[in-house]
Amino acid sequence: MPVEPGQTVVCLLSGGNNDVSRYGEVVERSLVHRGLKHYFLIEFPQEPGALRRFLDEVLGPDDDIVLFEYVKRDNRETGAALTGIELGSAADFPALLARIEASPLRIQHVAPGTTAYRFLV
Repeated sequence: MPVEPGQTVVCLLSGGNNDVSRYGEVVERSLVHRGLKHYFLIEFPQEPGALRRFLDEVLGPDDDIVLFEYVKRDNRETGAALTGIELGSAADFPALLARIEASPLRIQHVAPGTTAYRFLV
C-alpha cells in the first residue's frame, strides 16, 4: 500500500518473541510474582482421610490445588506430596500460613528463587 505525502503513518515494533508455547510459563510466573500461587511439600500420614483433613482444615474457601504430585510408598508412615496452591487473593496468604502452622501436618513452603523451587517446579 503506497504512502501518500502528508499522510500519518504509525509503525508498531516489538522486540519480544511471541512463542505461544511459553504462555503457560509466563502465566505461572505472573501468578507467583503476584503472590497468588505457592508451592509446598506436605508430609501426609499414610492413612485414610489425610488429604480430606488437609482440604477441610488448611485450605481456605477461595484456595485451589493446581498441582498435586504424590507417590505412595509401601512400608512408610508418611508420604510427601508437592502441592501447588492458587489463592483467590494474595491477601489470603497470611491466613493460609496461620492454618498451616496450626495443622499437625509437616508442611514446608517451597519459596521461589530457592534451589528446591527451581528443581521441583
